[in-house]
Amino acid sequence: MVDWGPDAYNSMIAFDLDYSRLRHLLITHSHGDHWVVADLEYRREGFAVRPQDSWLTIHGNQKVREILASGLQSTGADEFEVYGLDFDTVRPGDTRQLEHGVSVECLAANHAPEEDALNFVFKVGERRCLIANDTGWLPQQTWERLAEVRLDVVILDATSGLRPAGEHHHNAEDVIATRNELQKLGSLAPGAVFVANHFSHNGGMLHSDLEEFFGPHGILVGYDGMELEI
Repeated sequence: MVDWGPDAYNSMIAFDLDYSRLRHLLITHSHGDHWVVADLEYRREGFAVRPQDSWLTIHGNQKVREILASGLQSTGADEFEVYGLDFDTVRPGDTRQLEHGVSVECLAANHAPEEDALNFVFKVGERRCLIANDTGWLPQQTWERLAEVRLDVVILDATSGLRPAGEHHHNAEDVIATRNELQKLGSLAPGAVFVANHFSHNGGMLHSDLEEFFGPHGILVGYDGMELEI
C-alpha cells in the first residue's frame, strides 16, 4: 500500500479491505494527507487482537519515521514492535524486495523540499508501475532513471486541475507534458496505461470535467476503488 491518508479507514469499510494482511506500507512523504499515524496506535494490544502473523513494515524517509515515533504515544520511539510493525528508512535510489516477487525502487519527487519526498516504481515480473502521488516536474535524476526503464502503468499527480500548479504539484497540462516527455524518452511500454490522480478541490474541476479534459489525450481519471490490470 502507498500512503496512509485520512481516508484509509473509510476505504477499509467501502472496499472490504483487511488491513491485518498488509505487509508493506510505503509512505511518499510526511504531509498529513498522506501520513496519518493515529490509526496505527490501534494496532497495539488492548485496542485490537492482531493475528500472530500480522507484521507491518513501513518504508519511508527520516521525517516519516520521526512523525511515527512522536505519534505513537504509548511507547518509546524504538518500540514499534508493540504495534506489530517496524520501520525501514529509504532514500531516492534505494530498492527493496517486497512480498510475492514484487520489488520497488524509490525515486526522488519534486515535493516537500525539507525532506526526501519519494515516488515509487513497482516491478511485478516484467511489468512496472510508477506511482507519483505528489510531485511537480520531476527532478533531473528521476528523469535520467526513468529513461532506463519501461513503464506499463503511470499514476501521476494532477492536483491543480487547470489552475497554476506551482513548483511542487502538477496541473492537468503538466500531466500531458510529463506523458509526452516519457514517450520521448521511450519510457512508456506499448499500450501503457496513464492515470491522472491526486485531485484537489483547489483544482476547480469535477470528475466529469477531468474526464472531458483528459479523455482526448488517452489519459484515464482516477477514482476511489479503481482497479487496473497490468
